[in-house]
Amino acid sequence: MLGIGGWNAESPPLKDYLARHKAATGQEPDRWASPITYASLEVLQQAIEKVGKVDRTAIAKEIRDGTFETIIGKVKLKDGLLQEVWAVGQWQNGEFYGLAPATLAGARPAVVPKPEWK
Repeated sequence: MLGIGGWNAESPPLKDYLARHKAATGQEPDRWASPITYASLEVLQQAIEKVGKVDRTAIAKEIRDGTFETIIGKVKLKDGLLQEVWAVGQWQNGEFYGLAPATLAGARPAVVPKPEWK
């Protein structure tokens, strides 16, 4: 089954995030919006730390201009947007892998015909 999103299931930071999320909530996170949301909070935290105080204007500028290390990798906004995100994913052997763009770390080729449901 194909769908929007996906993630790099081999990424150590994402494996760690999956384990911590399951431990805290008792359930697995989705494989796209949840890590993106968590990464956005990491960006906010790092921007506040770099600015050194809660100054909305300075923090917003740092988020626009800075580069941040997150669970999804380096984040650098372009025109105020996160450009490098998974557009297409596919469930393969119980994991929702990112397929496209194929340039992202961990991209998998599509399995065609689709894997049988278990």
